[in-house]
Amino acid sequence: MSKISKEIAVFIVFLALVILVGLFVDASSDNMKTPVDTKIPVDTKVPVDAKTPFQEKQVAGFFIEFEEGTTEPEVKAILENYNMTINTIDYNSDIMPSRYYMILDRDKTIDIEELVDDINLTSPVRKGSNYILTVTEQAIQDKNFLAILEKNNLPVKKSVYCYIGLEDESKSGGIPEKDAYQIANELERNEKVLTASPDTKVYHLLIEFEDGTTEPEVKAILEKYNMTMNTIEYNSDLQPERYYLTVDADKRMDVRDELRKDENWTDPIYFNHDIKKGNSYIITVTEQAIQDENFLEILEKNNLQVKNSVLCCITLGDGSKKWIWESDERRIENEVKKNEKILTIISSGST
Repeated sequence: MSKISKEIAVFIVFLALVILVGLFVDASSDNMKTPVDTKIPVDTKVPVDAKTPFQEKQVAGFFIEFEEGTTEPEVKAILENYNMTINTIDYNSDIMPSRYYMILDRDKTIDIEELVDDINLTSPVRKGSNYILTVTEQAIQDKNFLAILEKNNLPVKKSVYCYIGLEDESKSGGIPEKDAYQIANELERNEKVLTASPDTKVYHLLIEFEDGTTEPEVKAILEKYNMTMNTIEYNSDLQPERYYLTVDADKRMDVRDELRKDENWTDPIYFNHDIKKGNSYIITVTEQAIQDENFLEILEKNNLQVKNSVLCCITLGDGSKKWIWESDERRIENEVKKNEKILTIISSGST
């Protein structure tokens, strides 16, 4: 037998063995199958509890910021073009303070570099072919800043805030959240609208108290306000500790200039977010700064003292309802932040 014939014979024998093994395995698996009684119907549908249907996240309304000079009739006319059932329109609402802003042509932003000094302006936000820059309240009281505006023929405007309450019989929200964000995006395409955002649920408040505020003091302060609370987490570690200085308003810029001597003395996150409290400002400094002898000399020269804030996390709601609407949270925030013991208050867990 030739070599090729031998290889063919070996291949045929191997193929036959594979077929026999396959037949044996198939017969064994048939014997192991569990018989099914065809008389008993099998329900392949996933059971659904009709008593607890899926509840999609809802929103209660919209916060809409309009351009300066937009009248209430114009607001109503604009809103008629969008798919929502409106219950109330709070025109020029005090839920959110109106902001000062400038509108700049895209090709002119380079010409105003002298304006952008991290104190007077925020980063520009694109709006069509223009940019919108928020102007701080401090800036509009600064003669040097106003002189630059006049030289560049740049007017400062003031926006009009409106709160739009949607029809909501169940108190759980007027329209689905996904639809609300789509409407908000459509609203912002309107040339009269600066910003638009839905009124969603807020679960927590992070409130920062002055150095040395005790837990009994925190509870006593919060009881003064119409706030439904489930729990208070005193001295929370949800955020890093804040070290700060309390500086008289008329000395703020002088102290700021001295702090610029070392970039490690101030936290860039808080650089242009000094907190105004009465006639003073709260300036945040780093932990590294308070260990630097040069920094400590500046404090001694200006008769300043480093303090450490106390952070508390407030779980909102009452009983099983552990949330409130953002519109209610903002009203509470506007009142609470007036307290001299409170440095900052921000919402957390909005969804």
